[in-house]
Amino acid sequence: MANHPSQKLPEAKRAQLFRLAGAEFAEQGFARASLNRIIAAMGMSKSSFYHYFENKSDLFRQTLAHALGPLIDPLQSFDPSALTAETYWPFLEAMGREQTRIVSRSPEIAAVGKMFYRSLDTPQERELTSDLLEVVSGWITAMIRRGQELGLVRTDLPETLLFDALMGLGMAIDRWMVTNWEMLSTERRVALSEMTFDLFRRMMVPPAVAPGEA
Repeated sequence: MANHPSQKLPEAKRAQLFRLAGAEFAEQGFARASLNRIIAAMGMSKSSFYHYFENKSDLFRQTLAHALGPLIDPLQSFDPSALTAETYWPFLEAMGREQTRIVSRSPEIAAVGKMFYRSLDTPQERELTSDLLEVVSGWITAMIRRGQELGLVRTDLPETLLFDALMGLGMAIDRWMVTNWEMLSTERRVALSEMTFDLFRRMMVPPAVAPGEA
């Protein structure tokens, strides 16, 4: 999102536009979402919109980047090699709790989560999330490899199989969470984050290591 023309908009107006766009994309899906409806709700002219965005796809990508930045930016800035055998699992568990709290403080992130998962329905729409998925995929791969270097992550499975299993579990959990988000208290969300983290750890630990000992 760095140097994107939309950054020239006043911060309050940009945040409002992304909230409206996120709600529209989450409710209607990308194909059925109405750019005219979003622009009208903003009180923005089409010429003004196209001064800041190329098209609806550009708005979708920027809405995604704006909302999920607080969750994605830490992944890009963290160096997995800094983790030790003592800090690896505690770091991942703490990160899960903190991300859950971030989303609880920013309800629009959950709405954009719905928007994200609706966009995975067709190959054309999945392309809209390719940049985000590339960052997440790279981070998961790096964490697998660091865990293996430390002897904390299993090496008996092909890396691509372990990656796909973790990604599949993660997306299933995230999809369920964003669908049921509004019905959960912050305390319940954090508790579920901790329980689902245990699922990941049990999947990742070497077979000879009991989960409670990892």
